[in-house]
Amino acid sequence: TRLDAEVKSWFAFALQKCHELALLRDALNSGDTAALAEWSAPIQARRNSTRVHNPAVEKRLAAITAQDSQRANVYEVRAEAQRARFKLPAWPTTTIGSFPQTTEIRTLRLDFKKGNLDTNNYRTGIAEHIRQAIVEQERLGLDVLVHGEAERNDMVEYFGEHLDGFVFTQNGWVQSYGSRCVKPPIVIGDVSRPAPITVEWAKYAQSLTDKPVKGMLTGPVTILCWSFPREDVSRETIAKQIALALRDEVADLEAAGIGIIQIDE
Repeated sequence: TRLDAEVKSWFAFALQKCHELALLRDALNSGDTAALAEWSAPIQARRNSTRVHNPAVEKRLAAITAQDSQRANVYEVRAEAQRARFKLPAWPTTTIGSFPQTTEIRTLRLDFKKGNLDTNNYRTGIAEHIRQAIVEQERLGLDVLVHGEAERNDMVEYFGEHLDGFVFTQNGWVQSYGSRCVKPPIVIGDVSRPAPITVEWAKYAQSLTDKPVKGMLTGPVTILCWSFPREDVSRETIAKQIALALRDEVADLEAAGIGIIQIDE
């Protein structure tokens, strides 16, 4: 799985749970709990691990108020500001956001992951696919453009890879639908965003056109529902942590001049 030893020691799947049952049986029959205590040591260590508990996240979560979930202005005020800025037609056209992950894009990503392609050449390739997406949308006469998400392997996995508190297996594939399989993120600790995730490519796409390019984020509930959650806190807590991280991403997109942001739920 390529999980580091500490995180791996926190997990128990079918074989490990059978072993735990045997340890419990032996401890109950013999009264010797040494082996059981040794096996349980990682579980105890996890309870105090800084990889699990982030005081800054917990403090921010505790500071959430009811006002934080309310918009600053009513719809009529927001709509007027949007009309004044974007001057879009009555029925503006756009796309859902993600363009097809072509063979060329998948090969580019695979070569990069295998080390056959350096970072500069990988980024150059992604930039070219984004440029092509912008050119095609302008040719079609769309009103609000997207960058096409060429850099994203999956709408959930990509964000999980850029958020603290998530880990991934390399071979833990799960069927999503049809022939599509994904490796769901595993939530192991408090979720936070160490750095901007989507801003750079959104800014690049916007630099290629005079039309508005919208930012695209996967919503917190979708990220949670497509992940394996930790069991020591509620799903509501995890969702709020992810939402706070995405709130920071929205603020950075706004600061970068991206005026339309789509959050997919």
